[in-house]
This record gives sequence, C-alpha cells and structure tokens, in this order.
Amino acid sequence: MKKRIFAFLMLMVAVSAGSAQDGESQMALPEQYLVELIGTRPTWPDDMTPDEEKIMSEHFEYLKKLTHDRKVIAAGPVFDFKFGLIILQVESEREAREIMEKEPSVTKGLHTYKMSKMRVSLLCDYTPPFRFVTKPNDQAIIKEVVVTASLDDVWDAWTTTDGVRTFFSPDARVEFKIGGPYEIYFDSSAPYGLRGSEFCRVLSYLPKKILSFEWNAPPSFAELRDTHTIVVLQFESLTENQIKVTLTHHGWGENESWQKVYDYFDKAWAYVLSNFEKRFKDGPLQWK
Repeated sequence: MKKRIFAFLMLMVAVSAGSAQDGESQMALPEQYLVELIGTRPTWPDDMTPDEEKIMSEHFEYLKKLTHDRKVIAAGPVFDFKFGLIILQVESEREAREIMEKEPSVTKGLHTYKMSKMRVSLLCDYTPPFRFVTKPNDQAIIKEVVVTASLDDVWDAWTTTDGVRTFFSPDARVEFKIGGPYEIYFDSSAPYGLRGSEFCRVLSYLPKKILSFEWNAPPSFAELRDTHTIVVLQFESLTENQIKVTLTHHGWGENESWQKVYDYFDKAWAYVLSNFEKRFKDGPLQWK
C-alpha cells in the first residue's frame, strides 16, 4: 500500500496554487504533511447516510477554502483502499494538526486521521475541467464609463482591497498578483463561500491598461457557482484626467440557467459602474 501511495504522490496533479513561488525564496520553506482520512466503520463510505453526505459536503467546502489559502495542495479519495488523502502545506506540525482537528468529518466522527511529514519534490499545475465553461458562447456583457480622475487612482480603485471598498463593496480581499484572490464580499455575515466572489482569482494584467479576473455566479445560482466566467477591464486615458474604463464579461454557457446569470450581471455591472462613477464624482461611498 505504501508503495502505491508513494507512486501516486510522485505523479499527482495538484492545484495550481500550490506551485506558486512568488519570489519568496528568502522565507522559510513551508512544511508538508500527508494526511490519511480513515473511516470509523469498516463499511464506510459505501453505506453513507443523507446526514453524513451533508457532513462530507462541509468537508469539501472546508478543504476548498484551505486550497484557496494555499494550505491544501492536493486532496481526494483513494479508491483501492478507501481512504481520503490530503496534502497540507503549512508553517508547522502544530498548524497541520489544528487544521485537521477542525475538519468537519473528523469533528463529527466520520473519520480519524494519520499524519506524516513529507516533502513534495515534483508538482504539476492543474485546473479542474469544471472551472470554466468548456464551450462558451459568443455572448459578452460590455459596459463603459468615463470618470474624471488620474489613471493611477482609477487603476488602484480596481486592483487594491482599499480601492474596491470605495465603490464595489465594503468588504473585499484583493491581492494584486497572478493567481491572487479577487474576492468581493457582498454579505460578510454569510459563511465563507456564500459571501460573494470567493475563490475568484486575478488572471492577467498589463499595468494600467488591462486587468482580467475570474468571476462566479451568486449563491442563488448554486449549480453554476463553481464554474467561472471572465471579466476583462480596459483602461484608456482620453485626457490627462479623463479615464475610460471598458468592462467585458464573457465565458458564458448555453443553457437557460446561464442566461439567467447573464441577465443578472447585465444589470449588476451597470450598478457597479454607476457606483464607480459616483466614487470619483462625490468621493468614496459611505456604506451603511
């Protein structure tokens, strides 16, 4: 069994977040741990109950957030021996154990776990096939707005946490780097994953000219929420203090549900850009 696990690890395809180095070579190397989640009864998971399925959904969301935070670099079921495999990348064994002691399937008695320190020697980038629409249609939402401001101020408004808080939403998390989070929270009181654009990332940029990031459906369209679309912003200086921003939102699917999401954002982006215009006319929005 150990030989098979070792072979799996050497060939595994892990999440792209785990491979980012970001020029942090001077920092202490993170520690990595192999975790085996072991069912608490011999028949697990073949006789999973509806209540246990809900717990496993919580388990998935918990690991998904940790993946986004670069704490989990691979996770999934192992079928021959029926256990769950997690690879953690953390600062210490203490942090690894704290993560596992809070893991929903462990706290609610479905799993115990074994943890071993390891080192991932090879790691391949991986984008899940469901992350984007496989065959997007030709639809695109296109909106434009012109504001009186410097290009620097307009660029900062879209590429920093403080900037997006002045017009987009009172709460956000933006890390301006390729693969960094571009998360706008419209309901901070909701559980993480249901607040707004959690798990969306910066895709590309050309400084002060183009910015692109992922976008997801609101929680009310739960069946489409894990499949992302793409927003592209173009910045053009008309004069020294007149900046045009063009927003293009594309990557839509074909079915009726996707059309409803398209219609939702056609109105939503008009509202966001109206607030963006007010921000530079009257000052940062005062959120209640």
